[in-house]
Amino acid sequence: MKGIKRTGKAGGFVLLIVSVIAFVTYTYLLMATELGTVILKLTVLGAVAILLAVFGWIGYTIITAPQSE
Repeated sequence: MKGIKRTGKAGGFVLLIVSVIAFVTYTYLLMATELGTVILKLTVLGAVAILLAVFGWIGYTIITAPQSE
């Protein structure tokens, strides 16, 4: 049981470090380079794509759900 807990904590630590590094990198690219506008456009595009994919998934689930009586 201790091995599983340590693995979970190690995985959590890795996720924490990766997310901080990703945030710092994203901030640097957005604010300190000429690619800021492109990065922002790609970010918004990705967010909209994910939102619309979720809406599409919900619609598909509603369409294919069995009728309740």
